[in-house]
Parts: sequence; structure tokens; C-alpha cells
Amino acid sequence: MEPLETPFKDGILYQQHIKFGKKCWRKVWGLLYAGGPSGVARLESWEVRDGGLGPAGDRSAGPGRRGERRIIRLADCVSVLPADGESCPRDTGAFLLTTTERSHLLAAEHRQAWMGPICQLAFPGTGESSSGSGEVEARQRSLVPMEENSIYSSWQE
Repeated sequence: MEPLETPFKDGILYQQHIKFGKKCWRKVWGLLYAGGPSGVARLESWEVRDGGLGPAGDRSAGPGRRGERRIIRLADCVSVLPADGESCPRDTGAFLLTTTERSHLLAAEHRQAWMGPICQLAFPGTGESSSGSGEVEARQRSLVPMEENSIYSSWQE
């Protein structure tokens, strides 16, 4: 039997999906895991069905785990940004989690409580919990300034 992994954070999230060309919000149970010997840093989610267990329910059984498990690898994360212009479920705030594959529009009752830990796990070397754009983080991590890069040097040199 493999050791039980403890989530870094868990709770209810809403994930936007498109059904028949219409944007809809799907209520999901989110589990945020830190990377370690038993797995990679990731955000797992299961759809919470009507009558599914909520945060006060039996977490060992897993609320809504009857549905398909979705995994977002945080190593593939490019940016985590607030999405203020998006309409989202009542009493929630939306944020955009962009990976190398696609963008995921999520909403939470306290979005900063999710954005901070996601940034902390996705971008471990950039300070406490940065929620800036991926472009800014890439600039901070770059070792060679743009003007010293041979690709971007003048053709006359």
C-alpha cells in the first residue's frame, strides 16, 4: 500500500468549461499537492455532484470522486493571475491559471487563498507567493540579459 499523501490545500473551486458553445461553471473539489518523493506538485480536482460531500464531509472518501479526476501539473504552470473581468459564481473571485498546454479559468470564495499557495508551489524560487505574470517571473529568473544574447545582438557586431 502506497503512503497517503497529505494535500497542501483543499476545498471547493469552480472551473469554467464550455458546453455546447456556452460558458458554464463546474463545482469541483480541489486538492493542491506539493512535490515530493511520492509525486509532483499538482492541482487535482473532481467534480462535486449534487449531494456530494462538502468541506465538512468525510475527506477520506473524497467528495465527488465518483467523477473523472483532472490533474494540472504545476511544473507546467506559466502564470497565475486574477481574472477580474470574468463573470463567475456568486461570492467568488476568478483567477486564470495558465500552463504550457492551456489556460484554466478557476474561481474560489477566497481566490488569494488559492493563488498564493499555487504560486508558491509552481514558482518555488521567486520568493514567498508571487502572483505576477509569467513574463515578469521569467525576466527575474533569466541569467543572460537580452542585449547580451547573441540571438538578439545587432547584425553589425
